[in-house]
Amino acid sequence: MAKEMPCFSCTRVSETVSGNRTRACGMVSNVYMERLPPSRRVIAFKVGALTLVLCGAGIAWILWLRGHPHAITDQDVLREAVAEWHRAGEPGRGPNYQVFEQQAAQGYYDDAAATSYLFKQPDDKQWCVVELAKIRAENGDIPGAKRMVARFVGSALGNKALKTIALIQADRGDLPGALETNPTPSDSNGVLLVFARRQIANADLNGALKTAERMDSKAAAEVFYEVGDALHQRGEQNRLRELASHMSSPEMAALFRKLARFSLTYRPEVRILQPDPCGAAYHDAVIGDFAATDSVIEQKNCSYTYFIAVQQYAVDPAGAERMLRTHADPQDLALGLDQLAIAAAKQGNIPEALRFLNDLQSPLVVGNQKNEVLAQARGDEAVHTIARCWTIKDGPKVVLKWAHSRPVTEERTWALIGVAEALGHARPQK
Repeated sequence: MAKEMPCFSCTRVSETVSGNRTRACGMVSNVYMERLPPSRRVIAFKVGALTLVLCGAGIAWILWLRGHPHAITDQDVLREAVAEWHRAGEPGRGPNYQVFEQQAAQGYYDDAAATSYLFKQPDDKQWCVVELAKIRAENGDIPGAKRMVARFVGSALGNKALKTIALIQADRGDLPGALETNPTPSDSNGVLLVFARRQIANADLNGALKTAERMDSKAAAEVFYEVGDALHQRGEQNRLRELASHMSSPEMAALFRKLARFSLTYRPEVRILQPDPCGAAYHDAVIGDFAATDSVIEQKNCSYTYFIAVQQYAVDPAGAERMLRTHADPQDLALGLDQLAIAAAKQGNIPEALRFLNDLQSPLVVGNQKNEVLAQARGDEAVHTIARCWTIKDGPKVVLKWAHSRPVTEERTWALIGVAEALGHARPQK
């Protein structure tokens, strides 16, 4: 369900509360009263008095709110992320797509629509229309998604959005609803194909073939190949004739037998290559044999040590960090520190995650322009994960202070997104 946006006028009132403002309001009221006929002054006086009472109550409420802690919501944090990006004055930069998508994913559809207006490029604006409808449909609100695109019905943009919604309905099993939503009934192959794939995944092969018979032969061929693959994977090659016998169209049944048989008999050539020592080391890391891995790394000076370090960190954090710092080149070191920061955050070890992040962004790691760009890009992902995991662990207040302290707009925005994700996932889903 979409959330209504609260009024922000109270904030503005609170910023101007003072004795001088009250006296100024009284002076304006006196001037206004003098211009009224006597018969209306009594009514105006009563209205003015009521207004002052209401203003006083509003001011008292603002002062109380400022003097007492109140809950921090995911909606508030996402709005701050939008404002942070907008203040940067570079609409073409920053994780604005992710802010928009997060607002939509967490059900703040009006906020997401407002964020979409900040995009400057026509392609971006059109993408927002389709993406917002898609996410709302994925959230289960099909009627709401269709209402959002109603004003575009009949246009290419509206057709694209409705087709996206229809595909989601088909993937969820609502074929009649999907066909009704589909804007071009004469071109329903895409919807039917998605539904047939759902049937194949659910082992309803007869149903998938009946769905395929409603398509043209080109689209149906994809279903026939995939049914053949399913028969091979399930070891049910002998069901081919039996399945074909249940089809109502002899032409389609013949095409199915031909294409499915190809899927059953075709086997790509498989060549077994002997891995080099570093390749074997990567395999050893995957299966957890880090003693053998470390020995090869030391002897062969293998690249991609960050991959091995991440695997090792889960069971031997100190050994993983030692191996990374000892053997990684600058690029691998940046990638590794980023991934270790993420791994530590997911384990709830926030101090260690922050230490890795600080090292990632230190001059020793980003010693040249190439690595600086790499470290910044990878650092955004680490900041995002740290903020989310830290909020889940300790709540939003301390994390928001850290988010505000980040040195660049992208990091501040990514940190706010992480906080909002944690808060949004913590509240009951509607």
